[in-house]
Amino acid sequence: MRKKWSKNAGAEFLLKAGELLDQGYPLDQVLHLLTWEQPEQVKMIIYDMREQLRRGVPFHEVLAQKNFPSDITAYVFFSEQCGSLQQGLFGAGELYQKRLNTLTNIRRFMRYPLLLLWMLILISIVMLHFLFPQFSQLFASLNIDFPLLTLIMIQVFQYSPYLLLFIFSIIFLFFLYYLKVFRHFSPQKQVELLLRVPFLDTFVRLFLTYYFSLQFSSMLKGGLSIYEACMVFEKQHHFLFFQAEGTLLKQQLKEGEQLHSALEAAGWYQKEMKYVVQHGQASGKLGEDLYFYSEKVFQLLESKVKKIVMAVQPVMFCFIGIIILGMFLSVFLPMFQLMTSI
Repeated sequence: MRKKWSKNAGAEFLLKAGELLDQGYPLDQVLHLLTWEQPEQVKMIIYDMREQLRRGVPFHEVLAQKNFPSDITAYVFFSEQCGSLQQGLFGAGELYQKRLNTLTNIRRFMRYPLLLLWMLILISIVMLHFLFPQFSQLFASLNIDFPLLTLIMIQVFQYSPYLLLFIFSIIFLFFLYYLKVFRHFSPQKQVELLLRVPFLDTFVRLFLTYYFSLQFSSMLKGGLSIYEACMVFEKQHHFLFFQAEGTLLKQQLKEGEQLHSALEAAGWYQKEMKYVVQHGQASGKLGEDLYFYSEKVFQLLESKVKKIVMAVQPVMFCFIGIIILGMFLSVFLPMFQLMTSI
């Protein structure tokens, strides 16, 4: 997508395309209908999509060329493979929209703490470079020592630039590591490293579990066998982790391994998925069980993100409030001490 076509508009495009396909319109006519009341830049993008479809380019490839996220284009690919493009577009649009809503909520929650933090930095600079030097000259001329809290705050302000420099250096080193080393690893190796990060591992595992169970259930409900679903995972190239995962699962199934054992041995997914697969295979409703499980996993993932965001905001407010209180006291205590000594 070009800059003129926002991510929210892209998610809305997928949702509307899925709805129109479900009403019986062919895909080319759906795209034509979606050009109505659109800005000229968006119309040109959709016209280009129609031209590529007429040349035989699959729709998931068209979306990939318009810079839709890889997991969204892979979602559409899976739906094309099991003959339910309308459901796939609607589901991909919902997934995309939920992600964007989550990011919007995070930005909204963090906006005011970050604004206060920026104001705190400006006030600290003013106090350190203008107010405290004046106090120092006055107290030196009167041969009076600063209160302990004021001395502590002065030290904090003096060393805070070094702390910020240290933090930015660490961030830069991580970014450099990503560019030079991490992104050149295989997808499986990347996930393995991410799962070693204490805080991040839960979210990575939940997302992989959600995505695998959702897509696998869609293909099973579309009439594919377990082996054929693994082949579809292997064929797609949008989500490289699941491409390699499809190859590995297919090989293990060939060797007589049970699906639940192969998933457990992989180590990427939630432990409960093993029992969901076992129950689904025993009851003959693996597709339905995995779909129900994917919804539960997504709800859990959403709730964890919300809890973290809700926890970070008050912690930042408390931190900033304590610093502001310390600044207030560090200014007024010397004034009070000066008044009592006169």
